[in-house]
Amino acid sequence: MKKICTLLILVIVLPLLFYLLEPIFIYNLGWSVFPKNTKLQPVVQHRDSISKKADSLLLDIFTRIETPAISVAVGKNGKIVWANAIGYEDIEKNKKVSLKTKFRIGSTSKAVTSIGLGVLLQNKKLSFDSKVKEFVPYASKTLSEITLRQLASHTSGIRNYGICSCFPIWEHYNNDEYTSVEESVGIFNHDDLLFMPGTDFSYSTYNYTLLSAMVEGATKKDFPDFMKASVFDPLGINIEAEKEMNPSKYLSKFYDIENKKYKEVFKVNNSNKWAGGGFLASPTDLVTLGNAFLNHTLFRKETMRTLIQPTVLKNGQINTQNYAIGWRNDNLESEIEGLSGTQIIHHGGTALGSTSVLILFPEYNISISLLMNRSGSSSDLFKHAYDIVNLFIHKP
Repeated sequence: MKKICTLLILVIVLPLLFYLLEPIFIYNLGWSVFPKNTKLQPVVQHRDSISKKADSLLLDIFTRIETPAISVAVGKNGKIVWANAIGYEDIEKNKKVSLKTKFRIGSTSKAVTSIGLGVLLQNKKLSFDSKVKEFVPYASKTLSEITLRQLASHTSGIRNYGICSCFPIWEHYNNDEYTSVEESVGIFNHDDLLFMPGTDFSYSTYNYTLLSAMVEGATKKDFPDFMKASVFDPLGINIEAEKEMNPSKYLSKFYDIENKKYKEVFKVNNSNKWAGGGFLASPTDLVTLGNAFLNHTLFRKETMRTLIQPTVLKNGQINTQNYAIGWRNDNLESEIEGLSGTQIIHHGGTALGSTSVLILFPEYNISISLLMNRSGSSSDLFKHAYDIVNLFIHKP
């Protein structure tokens, strides 16, 4: 009998445990020694003095942060004034990064989606007071009264990632392919809210999944198709929704780095969160988008202002993160050399194997994006962004 029980454990329980906790098991396998990058140089060698300083600074940043690759672009007065990259797009194939290399941008996708919302707000296809029930017939009664503003500012009360009855058990590691936004909304459609909408702040990428459902209802287009036709194509950029069945060209590999070793990250599928965490882009793509935002290319200045106004809760207080509509709106602290007190409109993103920031400086009409193909914290990239931007602020 004991042998039968032991056999049952081996045959049933252990495989089940593996699939439930697969990311943990996989994470501890397959690590390789991180390559020494002492001979790598930025892919572009610029000639003017400011850009040469930026090239040198990029090389210095790269040698200190231990990432397979980092790519950066800066825009000023509506133009790309500098872009460069260094490192490996694919370590195993010894393939160098290029300016066309695309990275996962994680939650910076919310800022991208905000631009699409701006187009619809200006065209009166949606309003800040639009309710979910007006555009999403399959939304549950719990979600139906939530407004666009509450979704876009994370004041809806919708939960964030949790544990699910799926393989693996963490929603953050979801590797299922979702065929529609309706199917994606089903993940949380019937869950209780954390609080009454508008009364508190709780960051959740699922807010933007439901927002994309509102966009589809307002435009009668699939969300990625709307963004391509109304935002990306008019700006001549190639930001894409990550799709396993149709992989992007120039897509980086994605890595974890730890103790001088690297490995590719656990395979995930981001089709359930395109609007809030599933876009792929290069820094040049993102900076072109930032330039358009600052220079009112797709919608009027008044619309832009409404998108960066931090949302006020029902108690009259601004939410705890100065969160607006897909952007955080802050003033830099005094210890930031040369930029203290400067307003920044920004969003960072972390995804498995990728880290991103997009920062806009309205006072100087400057945009900057930094992307790297390793897991990490986007806060680690902000100081590097400030150092680079300082070089271009006073450049003619």
